[in-house]
Amino acid sequence: MSLPSTWRHFQLFDFLPIRDPNYQSDSPLYSDPLLSAICNTQTFIAFAVHNCDIILLSKQLLEHVTRFCAYDIDYCISFARALPHSNLLVTIAEKQGSPAHLKLWDLNKMVLLILPDTGVDDFTQHKYVTHALINDGANAYPISCFTFNESLTCIAVGYTSGKVMLVRGDLLRDRGLKQRIIYGSPDPITGIHFNRFEQILYVTTTSKIITVLTTGRNKGKALRVLSHKKGVDLDCSDIEPRSAMLIVADTEGFSFYNDVNKAHEFNFNIPKRKILRLFKDYLLVVAPIYDFSNTSRKTVTRLLVLDMKNMHISFSLTIPSLTISHVFFSATENEAYLLSTDGVLYKLHEKAINQQIEIILQRGLFSIALSMAKQHNLNNETLYRINLLNADTLYEKQDYDGAIEKYIDCIPLVQKIQANNGANTDIQSSMENMDDFIINVITNFKEVSNIHNMTKFLAKLYELRLSDSDHITLLLCCYCKLKMTDELDKFIEGIDLQDDQVISNKLDLSKLKFSLIINLFKECGYYVQVTKLLYKLNHPHLIVEIQLEDLKQYENCMSYINSLPINELLRILIDFLNILLDCMPIETTELLIDVFTGKYKPNLTHLLFESPKRERSKADDEKKAVSEANVSSYTAFLSYLASPLKQGAEEDAAIKQAELEAPTYLPPRPSLVFPCFINHPKQFIVFLEACLESIDKYQGNDSQRKELLMTLFELYLSMSVEDSENTEKWLSNATSILREQSNFLDKPRVLLLAHIYLFQAVRYFAQDSEQDFGKTLFRSAQMRNDVPHAFEIVRKHGEMHPQLFMLMLKFLLSSKENFASVSHNDKQYLLKSIAKHDVATPLELVEMLSTHESASIGLVKDLIIDHVGRLNRDIENNLKLVESYENESTVNSYKLTELTSKPFIIQNAKCSSCELKLDFPAIHFRCQHSYHSQCLNATTYMPETISGEKVCLLCASDFAAGKSTRSNQLKSANDYETFAKHLDESSDRFKVIIEYFGRGIMEANLAQPFP
Repeated sequence: MSLPSTWRHFQLFDFLPIRDPNYQSDSPLYSDPLLSAICNTQTFIAFAVHNCDIILLSKQLLEHVTRFCAYDIDYCISFARALPHSNLLVTIAEKQGSPAHLKLWDLNKMVLLILPDTGVDDFTQHKYVTHALINDGANAYPISCFTFNESLTCIAVGYTSGKVMLVRGDLLRDRGLKQRIIYGSPDPITGIHFNRFEQILYVTTTSKIITVLTTGRNKGKALRVLSHKKGVDLDCSDIEPRSAMLIVADTEGFSFYNDVNKAHEFNFNIPKRKILRLFKDYLLVVAPIYDFSNTSRKTVTRLLVLDMKNMHISFSLTIPSLTISHVFFSATENEAYLLSTDGVLYKLHEKAINQQIEIILQRGLFSIALSMAKQHNLNNETLYRINLLNADTLYEKQDYDGAIEKYIDCIPLVQKIQANNGANTDIQSSMENMDDFIINVITNFKEVSNIHNMTKFLAKLYELRLSDSDHITLLLCCYCKLKMTDELDKFIEGIDLQDDQVISNKLDLSKLKFSLIINLFKECGYYVQVTKLLYKLNHPHLIVEIQLEDLKQYENCMSYINSLPINELLRILIDFLNILLDCMPIETTELLIDVFTGKYKPNLTHLLFESPKRERSKADDEKKAVSEANVSSYTAFLSYLASPLKQGAEEDAAIKQAELEAPTYLPPRPSLVFPCFINHPKQFIVFLEACLESIDKYQGNDSQRKELLMTLFELYLSMSVEDSENTEKWLSNATSILREQSNFLDKPRVLLLAHIYLFQAVRYFAQDSEQDFGKTLFRSAQMRNDVPHAFEIVRKHGEMHPQLFMLMLKFLLSSKENFASVSHNDKQYLLKSIAKHDVATPLELVEMLSTHESASIGLVKDLIIDHVGRLNRDIENNLKLVESYENESTVNSYKLTELTSKPFIIQNAKCSSCELKLDFPAIHFRCQHSYHSQCLNATTYMPETISGEKVCLLCASDFAAGKSTRSNQLKSANDYETFAKHLDESSDRFKVIIEYFGRGIMEANLAQPFP
């Protein structure tokens, strides 16, 4: 006999033949040839021998536990079955011509009984829970099968006569039983099984399969005939516990019946002697094999365990020259037992699921291993390992399409493993982390021929939110290389920066390699796609760069720029303002004016993704060029904007409305864009005039106004030279600035610019200037080497700017001619003025004059004599002050000594507080103040010295001031940083040190606190 070729064979059970330990002894166990029934309970294996005895073996060690007589000697136990998950045993014994006897045993109680050593104890025979006599009438036919429901309230018994007896009642509580024949036919009953969902009983005979009601009166008739073409052999049917479907085995295969009809079937073409539905999805099949090779017929038994869910053979074993007489199983231990006719008990134990997976993986059957791992809810590590082995095997076989699918299946598993393990480094170290896994896969598929597979993998990573910026960059490159436009569009449309999953994971779209992506998109001609991508990712700078430098779509770009927020707009204007002014000067200038005068508001729509407008005709371009050429001031610019030519291109109503509304931002400094106006002086002038007009409105500071005015003034002067036709106009504008805004101009720069551009009107400006122009005028005269004029300026402005005297002296010393051109009196005037205003010390003057060979000592003789005389007078005054301070200090020291060491007489007649006559009790202080005792009561606060002495109320303020002074001295003595700072900032360091000495800060006994 050969097994079906479509069923794969595995050995997923451990096989152990167990010989009876009492084999061939006087008291054999399960090898007894008179064994009539056997089954297992929760704890024991129970079997019937010698017709009426029951022997219990421990299930773990198969050791003898006890033996007892269950029936009279003339009865023979034909069936034994245990209530699931308990030690309750149901037995049926038969006697020819007598009713069958059913008993329910509690084996736990039977084990505790103390049995006599010899003989039969009638007392033991009655230690059952309940019993019943099953009478089918003549009692002439044996029982072929029996079964009961899970609650043991209904028992069905089938006879070879074709009858089915139903016994109802509460057997567990022995509350009485009722029995009746629910079916009768001439065909022997071969199997009966309860349907736990419906109140019916499956009944199989040798000729048909039927269902019978277990409730009501059915008059012995079948409820429904499921099959009338063929019957079922004895022990070749069982019940599927989960679905309550009937399993029927025949030579061709297996059929499954529900309560209505046949549900399905599958072929398994071998003869079958017994079947038993085991635990999980396993079905045990005992199949006889007949060998006719010799003259004598030999029978060999094959044991098969079929996995009905995965449709493979989980175990196969051939037992030569033996017959399996009994089969039973234990669901709790995942074990099956088979008893052969030679008395050997065969134990089948299911291997651990991990061992089963390894056996299947060794044969390279990855799909079966993965299916079984999922069915048994194995951990993600196992599922990942199976998929990874499958993928690696397919890759080695060069089945790259299949390998990439399996690698893709690994991605969510790796993600789950890392999420479950968390910081468990022991587990993480035993497997590849996500980054290593991704790198390995990408490395394997980096060849050009496998780019499409790598693209699938990268797309799955992005779908599961596991991509980083490098993966996204590579994915976009793959889309471009493979010309996958639809996928590229779908990817771009699917980007959502507000998605919580995108925000929470490791993907940072801002780190994409935009230079690589943009160059690749450009190479492939995907300008629309790259623009959409950058728009989704909010990169306006790159969008504008593409629109201006590659697509040359200036109008669309300008529309998009006008929709940007102010911060982004400023960055773009600074970088691309030159191009915008070259291509669209009027529109760009208008935008700049709006931005820097606070009128800008982003548009709600733009034309970025619209088709470019039709090209203007040559006549329109010429007309526009003429109009733009005449725009040379802000007033002319506003007139141009209001012209019909401009109204057709812009929404003037919206612009005017925006001008009326208050700005929503602080206008930026106009100087940010000054360098961008090179080669665009007219637009620059319009821009500056607009900014000046609005600077008061937005409270611009004087420095901004000064910067705008000076820049505009310089532009006017430069345009007067470049635009010869309108020279008078530009000079007039420059003159207006001098007359109206002179207070905000940089006078030196004005004079310098006037000198460069030969601007004559500045002469009046210089003559009417304030005192700040003294230095500027002096430098102007110095540049012309005009000594008389320079001396005149010094005489006029020197008193307000003493530095001019020093500058004039240096100017004279710069050459012999200059020094000789000034009279001796003028030189003395300079030297006396320098000394008067203390611009330089006499020593510094001597050093300066010593460098000039024409200067003599007589020039500074009088100055030195005066200086020495002044110093002598200061020394005399200082000596007198020192003597005076010493005398005062001596007097004070003497008074302090008298106060602290000598007694003195107090002759105060009045209280210093209330000014009434002083009487006793009185309080006197060393300061010669006296008080009534009641004037200084407990409610009066009096300061104390460090030694705890009270301080006079009238002298308390002076005492506090002295204490504060002393505290500051102590603090200053330790504050070296402040002392060093004063030294660095002072021009006379010796004076600073003397001041510190004068305040007593550097005394040796300074650490002594104030008393």
